Amino acid sequence: MRIDAHIHVQPPELAERLAVEAEREPYWALLLAPGQGARHVPMLADAYRTLADMDRARIDRAVIQGEYYRQHESCVAANNRALALQRQHPDRFLAFATVQPSTETGALDEVRRCAAAGVAGIGELNPYAQGFALNSPAFLRLAELCIELKLPLLLHVNEPVGRYYPGKATTPLVQYYQLALRYPELKIILAHWGGGLLFYELMPSARRVLRNVWYDTAASPLIYPGTAIFSAALFCIDHRKILYGSDYPLPLYPRLSREPEMARFWGEIAALGLAPAILDDILGGNAARLFGLERGPSASPGTDPAGARHMQVNVAIAALTPVAAIASAWPEARPVLDEYGIPWEEDRVPFWEPLGQAAAAHGLGPQRLERLLDDLNTAVQQHTRNTDRESS
Repeated sequence: MRIDAHIHVQPPELAERLAVEAEREPYWALLLAPGQGARHVPMLADAYRTLADMDRARIDRAVIQGEYYRQHESCVAANNRALALQRQHPDRFLAFATVQPSTETGALDEVRRCAAAGVAGIGELNPYAQGFALNSPAFLRLAELCIELKLPLLLHVNEPVGRYYPGKATTPLVQYYQLALRYPELKIILAHWGGGLLFYELMPSARRVLRNVWYDTAASPLIYPGTAIFSAALFCIDHRKILYGSDYPLPLYPRLSREPEMARFWGEIAALGLAPAILDDILGGNAARLFGLERGPSASPGTDPAGARHMQVNVAIAALTPVAAIASAWPEARPVLDEYGIPWEEDRVPFWEPLGQAAAAHGLGPQRLERLLDDLNTAVQQHTRNTDRESS
């Protein structure tokens, strides 16, 4: 089964009201019409054009990603369009739902509504474009709801270096890493090769943290040479973590054509000479398993995500435990860190720095470090006992 895990379906009549849409959704309008002047044609394609291009590219199914709108009403309208297409073409389209996390209750209610209607996941969300932080309480509640409903969450990511292009966001890669560490059971899809985060999976410790993270290939030809990126990615990660996605109707080869199409990118991947089993997984097998269309392993071997979460919560805090991980996993430890003058906010500390080094850097000798460890573990254990009593 060949699956394009990342497309957008936008009605061409949107071009007629683009100026109005730009006032309500300026960021998305920028992506639709990044050029200036009468020669520019907005990148739009309706369902009929999309299906025809899928047929030409021999794509069996495509996943309609939502647009990262700032207004809740825009998200609801986009979800209604995607769900309608999924109902009309159940054998061809899967729908993801988009939300504005900052609306909090509205976003959670919309996720529940769309989940009941049969969406395959949540996305595409973009922290920078939509004005939310990946560690904000509203977004974290959304992530927890995705875990509860077993819905994958697709996030826009882009490389932090290189040239500017419309839509290049500024959210640091480390924040996506921190999200995966905070919620190892959350199924995360990072668009556009994860902005290069996948290269850090060469480190065993990062690979364990990113165990439940997938990477899609959306817009790849606009960023990386085809042979190079696939060779590098397959060196760094298990091929079962790669999802073919085109970002249709974005023209991926603008020097050859400004028209939306899917076949050229698919053909480029097919010509790489990959082993048939690997090629089949990348072009659809991985997505089919992730979205429940067929059974089988859907990620690389490693620590069970649920087990990793259990270990994270119950293991004692030690000198080698990263400060930011302590603050993330155990909020009740934050006042203790404050008392000892140890910064823990993510914008002030690197996520990898262990408590022992941070303590030494802030003037705490071995004896005070031991007292700090005792106080931290006491605070965590007391909170755990209180929580157990409340739940019993």
